[in-house]
Amino acid sequence: MFLNSIGLLADAAVEKSAVQLVPDTLLFSFVIFGVLLAILYKFAWGPIAEGLELREKKMADDIEGARSANEKAQAQLEAYEAKIAGADSEAAALIAEAKNDALAAKDKIMADASDEAQRTKDRALADIEAAKNAAVRDLAESSVDSAVSLAGSIVGRSLDKKDHKELIEKSISQFNAG
Repeated sequence: MFLNSIGLLADAAVEKSAVQLVPDTLLFSFVIFGVLLAILYKFAWGPIAEGLELREKKMADDIEGARSANEKAQAQLEAYEAKIAGADSEAAALIAEAKNDALAAKDKIMADASDEAQRTKDRALADIEAAKNAAVRDLAESSVDSAVSLAGSIVGRSLDKKDHKELIEKSISQFNAG
């Protein structure tokens, strides 16, 4: 029991000293804390504050750069959209011009073909007329020759070339008139 009472007294003394403030320890702790704050302010606070300022400035610069890049991208997007719209209208104009050129070429080809067909028709009609006239002349000459020889045998004399030619001309004019 004696030992028990000594243990209780020691525990009470420890409790008393832990709760009790010792002025010289307190003063020494404040001095150490102040020196530590001064050292930290002199050597750590400046570089930390500088680093924070640099970081803040870099972030602000990055934000400004991103804003500037965004504005530039928007301007380029608008320019590209304008170019695309211009290219679309230019392509439409080129297509319309090509269609007009094709229609004009078609009309020219059709007119040229029509003219050529008319010339071919006119040549064919002229050839037919010439062939008809030649056939009529041959027929007339043949008829006159037959008639002259028949008339010569009936009359008993032959016609000379002048009479023969007059008969041919007269027969042709009568045949064309008839």
